[in-house]
Amino acid sequence: MEQYKTDAEIYEVLKREIIDLTIRPGSSLSENPLCARFGAPRTLIRVVLQKLQENGLVKIVPYKGTTVTRLNREIVDELIYERTAVEARVLRDFAPHCTPEQRALIRRRADAYAALAQAETPDYNRLYEADRLLHETWFAAMGKMYLWRTLQNAHADYSRFRMLDTITSGGLAEVIADHHLIDAIERCDLAAFEPLVERHLYGGIRRLGSKLTEEYADYFEPEK
Repeated sequence: MEQYKTDAEIYEVLKREIIDLTIRPGSSLSENPLCARFGAPRTLIRVVLQKLQENGLVKIVPYKGTTVTRLNREIVDELIYERTAVEARVLRDFAPHCTPEQRALIRRRADAYAALAQAETPDYNRLYEADRLLHETWFAAMGKMYLWRTLQNAHADYSRFRMLDTITSGGLAEVIADHHLIDAIERCDLAAFEPLVERHLYGGIRRLGSKLTEEYADYFEPEK
């Protein structure tokens, strides 16, 4: 039995397991097993499940139960489109003002990601965090952290899609290469940012390819 004192603690555990796909899309989450796992009363578990539903991670159907939501491919596509447009603009604004200290920070964060990616047994949660931290650098430098947080919290589907790509596609070497947009920052090559960001952010769709409709079809909502 795992001992957690508050609904917030239990929520964070289940949220992490849903985002990192330990709990698969479409899985059932029953109250009794959760009560037993966390040593928590049913009322507290219901609060947790309600919060997960509010954040798009589960769906509660009265008298039927709770299931982990499947990913909506259309939403994933739109969020990638949105982030491509926004991040390319932020990079174009950032590059002319990038200081030597900021360039050094970017290199350190890119190297940290590469080191994690090249580990014999990659820690995918740490990889996800390292990638997030790298991209956060230029948003923070331009004072766009509200915008960055909005992009990061936009939808659970995008977070899970990124994790699916990280875990399954074997594309870590390509992701490291995509971080060559750092070279464009150092050259202040404003025209390079949009195609580089587009390649990077759409890379998961390219790498997963037919797996999206075959091997991992049950991770996604049926197309309408």
